[in-house]
Amino acid sequence: MDTQESVIKQSQLINLLVLDRRTAEELGRIDHLWLNLQTHKVIGLTCKSGFLGSSKQRVLWQQIESFGEHSILVNVNTEEFANPEKPDEAYSLIGHEVWTDTGSKVGKLVDYLIVPETGAVINYLFTSSGWKGILNGLYILPIPKIQSIGSKRLIVEEATFQEPQFYSEGLNQKVGQFKDLLKTDLEETKRHLDSLAKGAQSIADQAKDKAKELADQAKEQLSESQVTSENPALPEAPEIIEVKAELVEDSEEKKKG
Repeated sequence: MDTQESVIKQSQLINLLVLDRRTAEELGRIDHLWLNLQTHKVIGLTCKSGFLGSSKQRVLWQQIESFGEHSILVNVNTEEFANPEKPDEAYSLIGHEVWTDTGSKVGKLVDYLIVPETGAVINYLFTSSGWKGILNGLYILPIPKIQSIGSKRLIVEEATFQEPQFYSEGLNQKVGQFKDLLKTDLEETKRHLDSLAKGAQSIADQAKDKAKELADQAKEQLSESQVTSENPALPEAPEIIEVKAELVEDSEEKKKG
């Protein structure tokens, strides 16, 4: 995290180390932020230190000099920092229930987005309780849509939740993406298997044609064998030639005699 970022989440600041810019000494860790509900600006924070965070001090937002990844640097004097009181108009909305102006409970406010330089809140973030099929995850709650804020809940226009703007992915969305991916994989697998099946059918048809050809050849040879067996008195062609040659020789000898 640094001051170059356009916005930061309230949750990113909680438990962050607080360092004195002048002495580099640790003053504690951020416990919670102070929110002015009229202006929707963060005006300060509570810093906890000591055993189990028993000692709590305050820091005004304008006393923060810079925001880092692991700490914030503040410029405070000892007397101001020793005063644990905070302004009366400072509240924390974290954990407030979110209700519609028609009396339906939508979810819970769990975070908000802050401009570091000014402390201005640009959007609140809430989680859904499953109202009207809104899935798990973080959704944006625009400030102009908030109608009233109480000690435990806030009321928002119901139209805000007809198509809520999704901020970050929750478990249900990831499951849905996994299902879509699985469906795609199954379709691709089916097409691959269909292709293999067609190839296997082609091979089977070729094998079938070859088997038929071999069967026809065997049948033809069998027919020729049957013809020979049906005429046992008929000698093979070479034997007929030998018989004719003997007859010719006998006839010539008789003529000489």
